[in-house]
Amino acid sequence: MYFSMFTRFVNHSLRPSLCTKLMKALYSKSQSVQHEVKEIEIPVPWGKVAGKLWGSQDKQPILAMHGWQDNAASFDNIAPLIIKNTPVLAIDLPGHGLSSWLPPGFMYTELIYFLLIKRIKRYFGWERIKVMAHSLSAMTIYWYAASFPKELQYVVALDFFKFPSVNTSMHATGFGNAVDAFFKIEESNVQPSYSQSEIIKKSSAGFLNLDKSSYNILMTRGTTQKEDGTYVINRDPRLRVIPVHSMFSRDQLEEYANLITCPYLIIKGDNNFYGEEKENFYRALEILKAANDKVHFETLSATHHLHLTHAKNTAEIINPFLEKYD
Repeated sequence: MYFSMFTRFVNHSLRPSLCTKLMKALYSKSQSVQHEVKEIEIPVPWGKVAGKLWGSQDKQPILAMHGWQDNAASFDNIAPLIIKNTPVLAIDLPGHGLSSWLPPGFMYTELIYFLLIKRIKRYFGWERIKVMAHSLSAMTIYWYAASFPKELQYVVALDFFKFPSVNTSMHATGFGNAVDAFFKIEESNVQPSYSQSEIIKKSSAGFLNLDKSSYNILMTRGTTQKEDGTYVINRDPRLRVIPVHSMFSRDQLEEYANLITCPYLIIKGDNNFYGEEKENFYRALEILKAANDKVHFETLSATHHLHLTHAKNTAEIINPFLEKYD
């Protein structure tokens, strides 16, 4: 699979995961780069978007957006390595981490995250947005950059940079399956609780190619302990439905490439992980580069979460780009 908010109806007896003994213990054993951060809350119509801010509050930060089923902690390792160039505001996407879930009856789609970019820009009053995005968020910002080319100062895209190309028959079948899965999850209406050992096993199952240290970092925002001592996963169950509901054809995605004008850094980590035919990825990349001389493409010997598992190497690529365009 290629992708990467507490609501008013969530159980208010839950303690924030950063305060739980289990997650503190896990985080203390991790190899993340420690740095003081400020917790941020951004109001949205259905609740809040939670985030973490590294660096100065006097300069506009780069907006760091994680992938499907991850959370803001995926930037814990890399943020301290790039704040010499720009502060970093990493957010939990709706339904992820400490952010509010969507109200009952709604389905998570790419449009939710697309609109969130505009909401955050409007909330802070930014003239242009600086973005570092991973996986699903990198795909979404590609769509946004083509739709609002004048609103972006620059983009850093991690491992992916666009949605996979989808033909009509594949989309129809996939979307039908997604709708059925959505109703099945909605009808169950259960958020199960787990023991300490169960939560570690359950929550780690969805993160392939992550070492223990990286997984533990994600879990600092990824789980919450209840009053009875059991744990829940900080993720809306509806997010189990892969958010690939819009149809993006190869022609459409390639035409988007001609519309993007801002500086664009793409770092590809896992060269065996594309979510589509490999040639479609590189064909769109070549069109993007031909249309925009500020596009930079780099590869790194790393897995899909390169910014988390190979933060130092990733930062060594990002910092020269930031020094030039920030």
